[in-house]
Amino acid sequence: MCLAQILGMVGYNLWPAMIPDFIERWNLTSGAAGWIGGIYYFGYLVAIWPLSNLTDRIDPKKIYMFSMVLTIIAPLGFALTAGGFWSAALWRCVQGIGLAGTYMPGLKLLTDIVPKSAQSRTVAWYTSFFYVGAALSLSYGTNLNTYLGWRWIWMFSAIGPTIAVLMVWVIIPEAPLKTERKTDRSLFDLLPILANRKVIGFTIAYSAHTAEIMGFYTWIIAFLTFSQGMHHSGILANSLGIGTIASTVTLLAVPASILGNEAARRFGKLKVLRIVMFGSAVVSTALGFSASLPFLLILGIIVVYGITVAADSAIITAGMVDAADPSHRGTVMAFYSLVGFFGGFIGPVIFGYMLDLGGGETAPFGWRLGFISLALMVCLGPVAIYYGNRGARKID
Repeated sequence: MCLAQILGMVGYNLWPAMIPDFIERWNLTSGAAGWIGGIYYFGYLVAIWPLSNLTDRIDPKKIYMFSMVLTIIAPLGFALTAGGFWSAALWRCVQGIGLAGTYMPGLKLLTDIVPKSAQSRTVAWYTSFFYVGAALSLSYGTNLNTYLGWRWIWMFSAIGPTIAVLMVWVIIPEAPLKTERKTDRSLFDLLPILANRKVIGFTIAYSAHTAEIMGFYTWIIAFLTFSQGMHHSGILANSLGIGTIASTVTLLAVPASILGNEAARRFGKLKVLRIVMFGSAVVSTALGFSASLPFLLILGIIVVYGITVAADSAIITAGMVDAADPSHRGTVMAFYSLVGFFGGFIGPVIFGYMLDLGGGETAPFGWRLGFISLALMVCLGPVAIYYGNRGARKID
C-alpha cells in the first residue's frame, strides 16, 4: 500500500515543480498560480466526504481502485488540453478527487486489516510515505523539466498510478466484512463526529497542519528560485540544484513524521504537538526573513522547517484514529479529511495572495508575508487539540 501510494502520486507535485515556468508561460499572477495549486485540494474536498464515508458501507478497496483510475486520467487530460488558468485548474481538481479516494480510503483499508495493536505504527508509516511520493514527484518534475517538454512530463506521470492500480488489484485482499457496513445511518450523519470532542480537536489541528505544509510545498520551488537569483546564492545553489534541494527537504518528512509519532507515544501527544507546531511557526517566520541571507544559512533553515512542518502529521492522524469509534471510523476519516484538506486548499492560495500583497514573487516582503501566514495558521493546531481533549475529559 505504501508503494502504491508513492506510484499514485507521481503527478502530485508537478504543478509546484513548474510554477515559475507556468507563471511566465501563461502570464499568471502569484494569486492565480496559488489557486491552481490550491484547487487540487478543492477537488479533494468535494470528493472526500462521499468516497471516504462509503468505506463504512462497501469494501474500501473498490473505492481505492476507482479513484486511482481518475489519477491516471487527470495528468493525461492536463498534458493534452491544458493551455491556461481554467483548463489547468480543471485537471488539477480531478487529480485532487483521485487523491480523495486513495489516501484516506487506503488508510481505512489498512486499519481494517491490521490488528489494533499495530494501528498506530501502521498509520505513521502510511502517512509518512505520502511525503516520499510528494518528494519523488517534485524531483521528477524539476529534473525532467530541462530535458522534456512539459506535456510529455505530465503524460508520463500517468504510468505510476497505472502500476499502482494493478498492484492493489492483484496483491491487496479485500477488507473483512464489518457489520457496520450494513448500517442504515445516513451518509451525511454528523452526530458520531460532533459528539466526539477529541476528534474535533484533532481535525482542526489537521487542517492547520495541512494549510502550513501544502502552502510550503506549493511555493518551495518558487522561493528557492527567488533565493537563487540573489547574489548570495552562489555556487552552492547551482551545484545542488533547486529540484534536489526541494525533494530532499520533502523527504525529511518521512523520518520526521515517524519519529514524531514515536516521541508522542513516549512523552504524550499534547506535549509533543505543542513543541512541534509552535516551533514550526517560529521556523516559518524565520524562513520568510531569510531570502537575502547567505544560501547556506537559508538551506539550514529550510532543512529545519522540512522537519518541523511534518513531525506533527502522524501524531495528529494516529490521535484521530485512536479517538474515533471503530464503527464510525470511515465517517470520521471523511470529516477529518474534509476539514483537514480545506487547509490544504486555502494554504497555497493565501500564500499566493500574500505574495501579491507584498509585491510579488520577486519582492522579499512578499515572501515574509507568505511565510508569516503559514505560521499563523499552524498555531491553531495545538490550541484546538488542547480544548478538544479538555472537553473530552469533562464528558468522560
